[in-house]
Amino acid sequence: MEACVETVFPALNPNVISLPEAPVQPSQAQPAPVSSEPIPNIVHVDVDAFFASVEQVLNPKLRGKPVLVGRGVVASASYEAKMQGVKTAMTFREAMRLCPKAVVVPGQYEHYADYAERVRRILETYTPAVETAALDDFYLDFAGTERLYPDFRGTLLRLQMEVFQQTGLSVSVGAARTKVVAAIASRLQRPRGFKLIIPGTEQEFLAPLPVEKLHGIGHVHASMLAERGVTTIAELSRVPRPALEAAFGEVIGGQIWERARGLDGREVMLPATPKSISRETTIEGGTIDTEFLGGLIEYLCERVGSTLRDYGRQARSIGLRIRYVDHFSAHQTLRLAKPSNDERALHATAMELFKKLFTRRVAVRLVGITVVNLDQDRRQNELFDNTANRRWYLNRGVDNARKRYGWNSLFYGKGLQLREHYASKPGGLVLSTPCLSR
Repeated sequence: MEACVETVFPALNPNVISLPEAPVQPSQAQPAPVSSEPIPNIVHVDVDAFFASVEQVLNPKLRGKPVLVGRGVVASASYEAKMQGVKTAMTFREAMRLCPKAVVVPGQYEHYADYAERVRRILETYTPAVETAALDDFYLDFAGTERLYPDFRGTLLRLQMEVFQQTGLSVSVGAARTKVVAAIASRLQRPRGFKLIIPGTEQEFLAPLPVEKLHGIGHVHASMLAERGVTTIAELSRVPRPALEAAFGEVIGGQIWERARGLDGREVMLPATPKSISRETTIEGGTIDTEFLGGLIEYLCERVGSTLRDYGRQARSIGLRIRYVDHFSAHQTLRLAKPSNDERALHATAMELFKKLFTRRVAVRLVGITVVNLDQDRRQNELFDNTANRRWYLNRGVDNARKRYGWNSLFYGKGLQLREHYASKPGGLVLSTPCLSR
């Protein structure tokens, strides 16, 4: 069998729904023999141009037209727009110069969340081991299903087709032995890509690809490698690990060395066991207004704290990421004094990080909050800290009120200020780029 199996799907006109017939399932009376070939059990499913595709499904008049979603910054672009050179995170001024006939829609986050859940429910009919890495980004683990799905390739084609038939959204599918290779495989030939990487052929598959395809390597790292004559993953895999650790640090350098060889120890995480939670958003045109940025950080901390409490988790560490309009990024993580899911504690630490990271007189374009090192919430009332007890009861009351009356039923002071800049819906503020959280 060839190392990479190409999709049999034809290129689709967005106005025409044409799909191949579903693979014939083997008879129950005579089950097909289990293949002796090793199965690439990790599958990555990526919804193509998610926000823009949902808008085209909701409004059939947009099908076949270039569509841009967002406010000020492109959160998602349809493939008709991408063919004109439009990219995610590009300003609308740049995007409209490249694609003047594009249709701009502000975005409807509640619909995106609904369609993401529909896709997830379909995936869970194939395997219960489904991880939502982002709204449009899923990992599936098919380990132990060899007898249930003897025709593994046909099963994934059927999955791909079923998502399209039930939601109108096209997805790209990649299967491999590790998460990093599966994600690269699914994103290599979008839209509606399909690749199976047979175990043992990972390096053969990765070798000719540019280093930018490797998860964890941004344009800054890619530029540093290019200056040293390293442009492909094959060339990167020949760089000694100590050299990469010296250039990028022990953790990132070691990670790059492993992933250049297709190695990735991450497992598919079930929804009940998140390892990190993040919220981030872009800012139209950028800003240097520290009051506004502080309010935005507070709001993101509220969302993170609420999600932590929903999962029954506390965070030991919190990280802040900011990106300037000139694409320079700064990120730092700080350990909390004690594990917490209280947004006041998260916000106080996040603002400490902000004071350290916001050191340039350049407008900030993106702000993101991430909490890691999550523990089970086993909190008991504090014997000597009555303030902590009050915060615990207050958070419970706020959560209950928001679940009953909507997120906007209660706001902290700076959240009220944000309402002057953003529209609000029952689920919260309508930010420029809704967070894709994991």
